[in-house]
Amino acid sequence: MLETALITEQQASAVLELAELRGSNEAILTSLQKMLSGNAIGEEGVTKLSELFQSILISGVPLDRIMIDVSIARGLDYYTGTIYETFLDELPGIGSVCSGGRYDNLAGLYTKQELPGVGASLGLDRLIAAMEELGMIEKVSTPIAVFLPYFVETRLADYLKFAAGLRSKGIGVELYPETKKLGQQLKYADKRGYRVAVIIGEDEFQRDTCQIKDLKTGQSVECPQTECANLIPLH
Repeated sequence: MLETALITEQQASAVLELAELRGSNEAILTSLQKMLSGNAIGEEGVTKLSELFQSILISGVPLDRIMIDVSIARGLDYYTGTIYETFLDELPGIGSVCSGGRYDNLAGLYTKQELPGVGASLGLDRLIAAMEELGMIEKVSTPIAVFLPYFVETRLADYLKFAAGLRSKGIGVELYPETKKLGQQLKYADKRGYRVAVIIGEDEFQRDTCQIKDLKTGQSVECPQTECANLIPLH
């Protein structure tokens, strides 16, 4: 396939030889110096890669955290220098979880000023998937602390206001999206793994109170709505 890219068989062989380089970081740099000798662009690249490698070591990064791999290719239309990828020692098969490189003057698309650039992006979905596979994330049905049933249809604005008040104090709230019988909503909350439900019916609205119900024990306590946030068990 390389020959179809309008390069000679000799050039194709050289590319493959370069991509197949393996060994210690020092051995790869030595091989690159020999292979690219006489090629100005290649020699400059090896010099910069060597300087970067030495700078990383001087900075205190352990040698076993660095692996030079000249077979990696990324974003050929905008990367202008060294590129890098990050792998997890305990789960290398999942692929790179953080990748990037140098892209000088990429910002020139938006400004006339010439600017150097280097950066990386974090593969959050892949990282979370890896953490789940390694058992680093606790499995829970819901990360939200409080379930708020909605069963007085004319009080939607009041439910929304109450939920917003709890959230402003750092308490996560799920307000059920439609009016159903309270029992059905509490059954949903229990299935989702909620520990606490805050129940406000028409009587509670009239008295400006609420019921804090522990869904594990079934016990409830009534309190003023203004005190609810202080009484909700979060742990």
